[in-house]
Amino acid sequence: MKKLTTLSFYLLSILAVFDLSAQNTSYGKISFKKATNISGKQRMLSQRIAKVHLIRLAGASGSELSSEFTSSIQLFQRNLAILKANSENSSAKVKTLIKKENNLFEQFKEVLRNRNLANVNAIMETSNLLLKTCHALVLAIEEDSKYNKEFLNEEESEQSKVTTINLSGKQRMLSQRLCLYYVACRLYRKEKLNSKGMCDKVEEIYGEMNNSLNNLLISDLNTFSIEGNIGKVLSLFEDIENNKRDFFNNKLPLTNIMSKTNKITSLYNVITGQYTSL
Repeated sequence: MKKLTTLSFYLLSILAVFDLSAQNTSYGKISFKKATNISGKQRMLSQRIAKVHLIRLAGASGSELSSEFTSSIQLFQRNLAILKANSENSSAKVKTLIKKENNLFEQFKEVLRNRNLANVNAIMETSNLLLKTCHALVLAIEEDSKYNKEFLNEEESEQSKVTTINLSGKQRMLSQRLCLYYVACRLYRKEKLNSKGMCDKVEEIYGEMNNSLNNLLISDLNTFSIEGNIGKVLSLFEDIENNKRDFFNNKLPLTNIMSKTNKITSLYNVITGQYTSL
């Protein structure tokens, strides 16, 4: 009888480990790589929404801007729903951050309803709070992924992919953030607000993007196709680099910067998707 009990205990233990492994190899019904990519897109969308809103406050209009704004809001909501639906077996930290991201997004939408130039500070502050939470969620998902892969004794290369997806995905956000602060710098100057912080931020973001680009360029994960797309990003950066003084002094046409940063965002979206598929 005692031997039977011991045998039952061992069998249950083995079954429990297999059950835990089945639950933790992915983020719900999607991979950790895909979850990192989706949660990373939220960072970019928070900055794109704020950027378009400021451009419209500055007096720009048109169907293209309206479409970019509406689609970004819808995509943010859809991504959040996917992350929430697949978070059942996630850590308490991930679940808390998903809830916080949702609450902040509702606050952000409320701030955006006030289309008044006097509201520009509230827009920047709320978008930054939302961005901070979006980034924290990416890191929390990456943390869950790292813990689960260590428990299941998976190869380090798999975790390296998740980390690279985060780095590449972050560049989508930074390209939109670069344009956001370029617009904010011009708008603050026009309205005779304290623009120094906004204008200095442009140079800071540009520097961070340059450093990250160099890191991605030497990644061991790069395929021929990925390197080709990184080369296209380099070409767009070179255009800005050749006019860096005017760029930092906010003298380049806004339409030019909008076009280039949108192209960089699109390229990084493709690159991040390529890393996710490895």
